[in-house]
Amino acid sequence: MDNPNLQVDPMKVIVDEQRCIRCGFCETIAPEVFSLDGSSHTHVKMESIPWHLQDLVFQAAEECPEHAIRVLD
Repeated sequence: MDNPNLQVDPMKVIVDEQRCIRCGFCETIAPEVFSLDGSSHTHVKMESIPWHLQDLVFQAAEECPEHAIRVLD
């Protein structure tokens, strides 16, 4: 079980508009972070990803069929 007292620095994530095919995997995995908002690509809802959502963002990046999600340090 995750330790709620353990704080990890917030991460940043971007979606490559050229690669994104709007399949919806990322929004299904992390709806708090990703949105298919009617634009031509997936939108990242937050500037910094809090620690408690980071595992979901990594999962979404791994499962993206076009490798359009990049996690930034």
